[in-house]
Amino acid sequence: MNLIQYLEPKKRVLDFSRCKYLGEIHQTIQEELELPEWYGQNLDAFWDSITGIMYLPVDITIIYKPKTNRCEELTREIDKIIDILNRAIDEYGEITLQIDM
Repeated sequence: MNLIQYLEPKKRVLDFSRCKYLGEIHQTIQEELELPEWYGQNLDAFWDSITGIMYLPVDITIIYKPKTNRCEELTREIDKIIDILNRAIDEYGEITLQIDM
């Protein structure tokens, strides 16, 4: 592997559109960002993971088009996840974020 390949950001898609429960959001995060099984599945663990565990650089796309009313109830949590990602971008770089809502 040459250096250019190594520095190319991995592309990750977090599609929360069908998530009905908070746990499903964090399962999606854990699976798509390839976080370890001991990921704490909460916002503090998310911050710790994206600033210290996750492969960087990374290009993250968040898709959130709720399919049911129950899915819409998670909008506030999705907004917090976006805020955390934006904070990580500001403080550390190496993360790009696209949002499809």
